[in-house]
Amino acid sequence: MDNLPTLPDLPGPLRKETDPADDLVFPERLVRLNDGTVVVHLSASRDDTCVHRLGPTEQCLRPIAGLGDVDAIWPAGECFLARVGDEIRLFSTEGKANDLLVLPDGTSSVAASWTDRGACVSAIVDDGPEQDPEAPVLSPAPRQSVSLQVYDPVKGSEEAARLPSGCRGLSQSQDGKRIAWLEPTNVIPEEAQRGQFRGLDVEEGRVIALTTDVSQARRVSVAPDGSGVVMNANVSSERPITTHLDLWWQPWPQGDRRNLTGGGLQIENWGWIDATRLWVTTLDGLHRATEIFPLDGKKETWAGSPATIAVANEDTYAFGDMAQYPTIVVGKNQVGVPQSQIYDELTVRTVAWSASDGLGIEGVVYERMDTPEGAPVLVRAHGGPAGGVEATRGEAVRHRHLLRAGYRVFEPAFRGSTGFGDDFLAANIGCQGEKDLDDLLTGMDRLVEMGLTDADRFGIFGGSYGGYLTLRGVAVTDRFRVGVALYGFIENRRMTLETGDFTYEDEYIAPVTWPMERDSVGSDVFSHLHEIDTPTLLLHGDQDPICTVSQSQIVYGALRHRGVDTGLVVYPGEGHGFRKPANCQDCAQRTLGWFLKYLTP
Repeated sequence: MDNLPTLPDLPGPLRKETDPADDLVFPERLVRLNDGTVVVHLSASRDDTCVHRLGPTEQCLRPIAGLGDVDAIWPAGECFLARVGDEIRLFSTEGKANDLLVLPDGTSSVAASWTDRGACVSAIVDDGPEQDPEAPVLSPAPRQSVSLQVYDPVKGSEEAARLPSGCRGLSQSQDGKRIAWLEPTNVIPEEAQRGQFRGLDVEEGRVIALTTDVSQARRVSVAPDGSGVVMNANVSSERPITTHLDLWWQPWPQGDRRNLTGGGLQIENWGWIDATRLWVTTLDGLHRATEIFPLDGKKETWAGSPATIAVANEDTYAFGDMAQYPTIVVGKNQVGVPQSQIYDELTVRTVAWSASDGLGIEGVVYERMDTPEGAPVLVRAHGGPAGGVEATRGEAVRHRHLLRAGYRVFEPAFRGSTGFGDDFLAANIGCQGEKDLDDLLTGMDRLVEMGLTDADRFGIFGGSYGGYLTLRGVAVTDRFRVGVALYGFIENRRMTLETGDFTYEDEYIAPVTWPMERDSVGSDVFSHLHEIDTPTLLLHGDQDPICTVSQSQIVYGALRHRGVDTGLVVYPGEGHGFRKPANCQDCAQRTLGWFLKYLTP
């Protein structure tokens, strides 16, 4: 019953596959300089740098040495600005640096731009006293204030305003004179992500409310010329979680707000092409689609790959799809992003089927090219549940340790997933753990029909809502031989009261009422814990503010008491999901070892 005294003894090659250093690298941002050089900010360091350059006549990316700790880059004529640790520096494309500004301790969000005066920078700084670890903890915690500070190359640094704590997502105009940000409604994490957008004209020195009626608020970007803002948000107070966010154009400071994207689209990324046009990449079902949205509402065709990741301008962008790993396009040339390993044998295919009630469902299967028919399949239940499933080769690399061990990974876009319109996104309201679980089970039947595996060769894993579906699946069905639940949950009302986030239960289950009604507990796993006989591994962070660690501790206690093979790993200092490389590797190794023990390829 106690299966976790040490890490599993994996073969050397499989242990290597779990190393986070071998994760696929993606272009985070591309900026084009005045001399035609493209500077590329990558998602991870390679050779001690995550910043590369591509000159006008070069055919491959060239690393700019010494830039391994970069949070963001911005164009600056024939140079570029970068946030490196707690400093803002000006870099040449050869890596020569000029120190411009040391950011104060407690700096979170930063925006910067290059003007004819030099660099203009804005930053949100938590400048309050450090919390005494031995001081009493108050509930509700009083909302503190933070400082919005601006740096001008002529005037220097000064405080522009005091803001409520939690404000984030700074954006500023090219001249640095207009700034906007997101102010969350609640200080605790919410599934609904409620908030409003605020702004500041630096010369006027007064904070203004750009919005008062937004529900879910994600991101704001000030137009380069400062004439207005584009906001990624929805205005549905009834269904903020299960309504796709739109892009809205609003003149500064207020005016006739215009919906640019029209509803029902899962917006993956977007940015400015120029002062009047945006590039927007959406998730259309399982695939990306990119278009140009002018501020006047007349949509334009995007001439590049629809699977666009990041854009510098119309002929300089990065993409990744089912056929190619992340690639940068400059004019007619394609340049690969440097990776630590070649993963050409990892592929993805799409699958479609009908659920028991006739609803059409789609999903993806990740596999090695040489994986035989009959190999076991691991069902990955995604989080959210308002999350997306994307059919790209890059996604296959996330599961390389499982694929190269001989498994297939199957990821269904069950009802409640993004990218299929608002009705589909809301289709698991009031039926969680029932109809969406049926989407998984009928998808598994489809794989058996295709001859990819046998009916008794399935395992299941997932994080957050995927952790919940994992536990629900092993509790109320006998379809899975083994399960791994990462930071999941089993009891909605307990989670609501422990975290203080009522938005999830209100929208997905039923409005919170007392005494509790049957609808409030019908989707829970708690009352089914005695039905779990499947070997189940639990992994959780001890600082998780969304799905509290107590949820996994309860499952572990119940299974251990009943003699079911189980294990619980709690990672100190981790929140909702794992961030520390050592913990990510530990999680991958234990997950793979658990599957190898109970569902051998």
